[in-house]
Amino acid sequence: MNKDLPNYVAACSMLVASSAGCFAFGLLYLLGNSSPAINRLLGVYPPSGALSGVLVFGTLIFLLSWAALSYLWSRRPPSSSFAVKVALVLLGGGLLLTFPPLVRLL
Repeated sequence: MNKDLPNYVAACSMLVASSAGCFAFGLLYLLGNSSPAINRLLGVYPPSGALSGVLVFGTLIFLLSWAALSYLWSRRPPSSSFAVKVALVLLGGGLLLTFPPLVRLL
């Protein structure tokens, strides 16, 4: 990817931030299932239980990381290979943390 493209920083920050949001979903899901105290904290909307908090806080993490990365990388853009590697690690971690057999082991 060419760093001189006008949307380069936006694309890199969106890629990493969306993967960070997926990782946050997985981590919050795992924490909510493993701890009754955290499960109660995540209950933003009582009829849906902890899943509502997972959605709200995961989305907030996505939006905040997108804004922060866009700001930080506007001064010094990352290489596209770095952004893709970080995104793949975060996305893989998020998928593993929501995989039911792994959640039962943890």
